[in-house]
Order: sequence, then structure tokens, then C-alpha cells
Amino acid sequence: MRLEAMTVGLLRQAIGIYRREAWNGDTPEAPELPGRDEEPVDVALGALVDESRRAGDAVVHCYTLRLGNPRYPFMKLVLQEHLVQDEYFFEVDTHDQMFELEGEERTEFESLKRYNLEVKSRVEWAWGEAHLPTSGHLKGLVETRPTRRNEPNGQTILVVDDDECIAKTLSMLLEARGYAVTTLMDGRDAVEVADPRLHDLILMDNEMKHLNGFEACRVLKSRPETRDIPVLIATAGALTLQQLDAADGFLVKPFRMELLFSMIEHMLPPRTPS
Repeated sequence: MRLEAMTVGLLRQAIGIYRREAWNGDTPEAPELPGRDEEPVDVALGALVDESRRAGDAVVHCYTLRLGNPRYPFMKLVLQEHLVQDEYFFEVDTHDQMFELEGEERTEFESLKRYNLEVKSRVEWAWGEAHLPTSGHLKGLVETRPTRRNEPNGQTILVVDDDECIAKTLSMLLEARGYAVTTLMDGRDAVEVADPRLHDLILMDNEMKHLNGFEACRVLKSRPETRDIPVLIATAGALTLQQLDAADGFLVKPFRMELLFSMIEHMLPPRTPS
């Protein structure tokens, strides 16, 4: 949805649904937003944290509000421009991917991350049911937008993302660019399926329920048969030093499709004609 089409009331509705679904009725005090419901959302954006990022000459806009949940105070509501310029949608950022723990602490935190992903799924599903813009709207936009399709380039990308709408959106964009695409929904599947004879590059989200992108990448890089497949990881969080060593490339979300194409083309030089 275009930002100019959004209203303060739409943002209030998104916050209300988040609080209802994430807090199970035991909700903290609602944040105060300036402006009347019918006013443009620009009036209220100052109440959110501006986490917009510069990527080359472009600025990718992202606004966040930390609303938490009963077990984790750092979860955020996000209003962002992702993949498609000037199109915004709501997403939940679990904001728990920056932790690298060991032993019993790691076991406990893995349980918390699974809980956070369940909350994220519940909130985003409720947004969709209320016809608020989510990643599903982004997928629909890309499906209906006229796109010039490149000739097949003979290269295959394995897309791994547990958000089905984002995975399908990425697939459509990459296929229009000339790539063949295989999609999976979890890092565990990527570890089982990745094959250098079939896949020229792996594009993998980090925030996944059963095995996140960095963990799956470490397994792939530890195996002689898959260690040479380039892995490009998309993550919404800050990177640790350990994570920086895990993959061949990184995209910090949100990003635009032009940056995605540029990164892939840099990591995959054109094949020499046989």
C-alpha cells in the first residue's frame, strides 16, 4: 500500500490487533498517536522509531514501534517498504536474532524464539484477516504488475523463507529476471536439499522456526559437497562477528529488489557459454 493511502486510523488498528494477539488480553497501556483517524499516517510517524536504511543512492524506509509480548519485551511492530519501492506493509520483527548463546541458555532461548515466531504468525494472520497490508498484499501486487521477463539465464536459485508470501514474491521477481527458482520453507529442508549440481546460489532468510539461516549455513559450509554453494542471507537484525563469518553475503531487511539483483549478480558471474 502506498504510504499516502494510509491513515492514522489504519496504524491504530494495526497496533490494536498486535496488542490483542500478542498479549492475550493482558495488554500494556496503548501508545499515544497524534492525529485523528482520518488523517494521513505521516502525522503519526514521529511516534515511531525511524529505522530507514540507505542502500547505495536509495533510502529504504522502515518505521518501528516496540510493543513486546508477555515473554519478550523487544518485539516490534514494523511498517516498512520492502522489495518494491513506495509500497508499505506491516510486519512483526521478533528482534531476537542477534543472540548467540551456548548450553542451557541456548536451549531456553531457542524455546523463546519459537514462541516469538508463533506470536508473529498470529499477529500477521490477524492483520491479513482485517485487510491490513501485509506481505500477502506485496505478493498480490507483484503478481498483477506488468513485468518485462528476461530470457532464462541457466542459473537456479534456492529460496528459503518460512514466510510463504515473501518466498513466492521473491520467486516471481527472480524468475522475471531469468533465474529458475526452487523454494523451501525452513533451514532444515535447505540442509537436506541443497545440491551444487542443482543450485547455483542459496537465498535464505535468517528468522525461521526450526533452523535459522545462519545455523543452516554453518551446516552447509561444513560439508564438502555443499560448502562451495554461495549463500546470501537476509536478516532483520544486527550481525554478530560469528554470523559475519557464516555466509558469503548479507542483505539487511528491508531492502529493495534492485539491491537483491545486484548482490546476486555480484555473487554469480555470468556463465561462460559452452
